Amino acid sequence: MIIKTFPVGMIDTNCYVLIDEKSGEAAVIDPGYASERLKKALTSPEIKNVKYILLTHGHFDHILGVYDIKELTGAQVAIHKNEVKWLQDERLSLAREVAPGTQKSVKCDIELEDGMHLTLGELDIEVIFTPGHTPGGCCFKTEDVLFSGDTLFCGSVGRTDFPGGSYEKLIESVKRIDALFKNEDLKVLSGHGEETTLNVERKYNPYMRF
Repeated sequence: MIIKTFPVGMIDTNCYVLIDEKSGEAAVIDPGYASERLKKALTSPEIKNVKYILLTHGHFDHILGVYDIKELTGAQVAIHKNEVKWLQDERLSLAREVAPGTQKSVKCDIELEDGMHLTLGELDIEVIFTPGHTPGGCCFKTEDVLFSGDTLFCGSVGRTDFPGGSYEKLIESVKRIDALFKNEDLKVLSGHGEETTLNVERKYNPYMRF
C-alpha cells in the first residue's frame, strides 16, 4: 500500500492518493483542487488504473477537483447518499460563498452507506458513516489507516456551525470511531493538518476524553 499526500486548493485540503502496489489500482480521496502536481502523479507508471474518487463529504474544499480528475481518469465518484446533491449544487457545497462559479457539476457513481466495502486491488476499504461536520460525512478505513476527512483532526474535530452540522452527532461519531477500533492504534489521515494516530488522540484530544 502506497499513500501520497497532496495539499490542494485555497485552504490546503489534504488530498490523498491510495495505491495498491500489486495491481496498480488507485483511489483519489478528497480532490479539493485538480493541481498539476496531483494530475501528474495520477499518470505515473506505478498507477495502472484510478478506480475511485472517494469523498469524505461534499464541502467545496474537498470536491472542486472532482470533475477534472474524473475527466482525466474515468474513475467512479463515491459520496454518501445524504450528499449526492452537493456535487451539483454550489450552495450546498458552500462553493457559492467563497468561489462562486468554480464548481463543475458531476454525477455520483456510487452512493456510499455505512458498512459498505470497496475493493482496490487487494485492499479492502471500509466505509464508516460519521455525520456531524456534515449530514453525510464518512471515514475510510483500510489496513491500519483511517482517512478521517473533517471528522477527526490532530488535537481537534471538525466544525459543526455550517448548514447541516451537528455537534452532538459529531461527538457520537468520534465515540463510535473510538469504540470500533478500541484495540487498534490506526494512523489517522485527516482532511486538514498533520497526521496523527488514534492512541495519540485518545490521550491528548479533548474531544476524545469521554
